[in-house]
Amino acid sequence: MVFLSNVRFGKRNDDVKVIQRALIDLGFRIPTGATGLFDGETRSAYAAWQRKLGFVGADADGFPGCSSLTDLGPRAHFRVQCRHPGGIAKSSVRFAKNSGIRQDADTVRAFAEKACAKTGAPPSWVTGVGNDASLLTLIRRESSFGSNAVNVKDKNATGPVQSDGAKLNCSRGYTQVIPETFAVNHQEGTSDLIYDPVANIAAAINYIWGKYGDISRVQQANPHLPPHPY
Repeated sequence: MVFLSNVRFGKRNDDVKVIQRALIDLGFRIPTGATGLFDGETRSAYAAWQRKLGFVGADADGFPGCSSLTDLGPRAHFRVQCRHPGGIAKSSVRFAKNSGIRQDADTVRAFAEKACAKTGAPPSWVTGVGNDASLLTLIRRESSFGSNAVNVKDKNATGPVQSDGAKLNCSRGYTQVIPETFAVNHQEGTSDLIYDPVANIAAAINYIWGKYGDISRVQQANPHLPPHPY
């Protein structure tokens, strides 16, 4: 079984190695071989695979999606699980707020580093990748570095009031994830508290991987572009 959540740019694991071997066996070039690291060479090979399937433009960018990975599986005799393995039920999400957490960049950086370690995201996601997109920029824009931030005014502010005094579907925490997004993208080994700094950031990382493929493609994380919902 290969988990889509494991086959992400910058990750190193056995699932990546399976994908690399499959691509090589199909004739796609990865000069350094099946190292287990999803690097630029692997991304180029995967993009070529996507183009072979008929994908074009942004759909053939080398970031695996459920459809292209599922098509690759039968050719290399592996099954694919697209659902994130750490996902929890929305009803399991809890809403207790934090206490004593400072509202500054250094504090956020420390939590973001822990979230990257939990999810396997590259450390460069914390302070900036090639185009300077970073978790710090995203969190500053979303919550002004406030771990207990909650948006009670946008379109998500619906549903019954929870223990934190806000409606169920409100965006919450550092990265302003809604409970549904938090639950689906929940990282195994982290808290089910949506305001928990590491759990909140980790869920956002998994969401970014699933929707965008890499943080460099998230406008809200890019300090050179205007703020934009992600």
